[in-house]
Amino acid sequence: MELRDIGGALWRQKLLVVLILALTGAAVTAGLMAAPRVYTSTATVAATAAPESTTSSEDLNDLRGTLGEIANSRAVLEDVRARLDVDRSLEQLRSSISGMWVDGTILVQITVEDQDPESAAKIANIVADVLPLHDPSNGAFLFSTSNPAQPPATYSSPNLLLGIGVGALLAVILAVAAALLRDRRSRNVDGPEVIAEVAVAPVLAQVAAPRDPTTLPALYPGTSAAAVFRQLRIALEAEASTDPVSRVVVTGVTSADVNVWLGANLAISLANVGRKVLLVDGRMGERHGKPIVGGPDTAGLYDVLTGADLDSALSPGPVGQLTVLPSGSWGGEPTETLIETRFAATMDQMAARFDVVVVLAPPLDVCDDARVMAMGGSMLLAVPEGAVSADQLRTHAERVRTVGVRLLGIVLVTRRAERVPG
Repeated sequence: MELRDIGGALWRQKLLVVLILALTGAAVTAGLMAAPRVYTSTATVAATAAPESTTSSEDLNDLRGTLGEIANSRAVLEDVRARLDVDRSLEQLRSSISGMWVDGTILVQITVEDQDPESAAKIANIVADVLPLHDPSNGAFLFSTSNPAQPPATYSSPNLLLGIGVGALLAVILAVAAALLRDRRSRNVDGPEVIAEVAVAPVLAQVAAPRDPTTLPALYPGTSAAAVFRQLRIALEAEASTDPVSRVVVTGVTSADVNVWLGANLAISLANVGRKVLLVDGRMGERHGKPIVGGPDTAGLYDVLTGADLDSALSPGPVGQLTVLPSGSWGGEPTETLIETRFAATMDQMAARFDVVVVLAPPLDVCDDARVMAMGGSMLLAVPEGAVSADQLRTHAERVRTVGVRLLGIVLVTRRAERVPG
């Protein structure tokens, strides 16, 4: 993802970004205010070599390091606790006291952290006084407190600058992540790469939306409009080359006639190369738009599903090798029941007589007819550019696959209107 894509998502989701920044800032502020204040005070003990000492400088430095290490030993802590006028357990003292030799010097630093600044300084000075009593050098050192501990003016923890910095970084990360996630889930998809990724299916072609969805540009081989459907046919056949299909249900994800126009032109393109094709209008009922009209007094799919002979419902198409089965005259019987109980058997009849059956199905956002019709076959999905969100497209694709339908691919219908050949 490029930087401009991230910037665009942040701008589109700016209210969410501001809300997350504000909430995270408030949470960090509350956390810093509620965190206990810890004060740090340091006393410095000078461990000078005694005049009569014969210990080497290297050994003396090792002993100074040992002094730092025993600053929170049990023996030292017991002596410190005995001199304190405030209540601190040995474990509290052990966790609050630390000592270290300042490399290259004669100094040993005693550092104490406590929630009371006066107590922090007092404990550090008591450790500095007690430490010579536990001298591991057997008199090799002369001790003096070179820098007594003073009560600190301000607390050392929490570190406001660090806390604010970490909080700001966390707020930015959360805001960017939330904006990208919401933008990805809610923004309408409008590019072949994004659509292919969301639907987990290849984009076989990009087809410009027609000004008039009743036109059939595939009837004019050699034109640029017909070439689009030739390319779609080739891509479709290539996708099905390893597992040939005899039934392709063409539907869309939105209520529009574009999938009907797409399916009809695909059927013509298949017939133009000698394939014996049956175009079935599966949009039975009054709610699915204007049906494809067959010959005079010709029955249709509805009639076949209710018992009519298939031959009586077939009409010749506009090109050779293409036969049309219109939707028929709806008689009021529930089409959902007919499709679920009788459509598969009718498809078996059609598959025995035709190379390819192209079914025009209602859009997926209208009903489940397309999913049921495609069971045992394949589906070609028309997706208008910028008309459906990533979440909606992903849901449609997943629901199609849950019934065992093979999603052959996507046809991206762009916003630019297609020219109709004269």
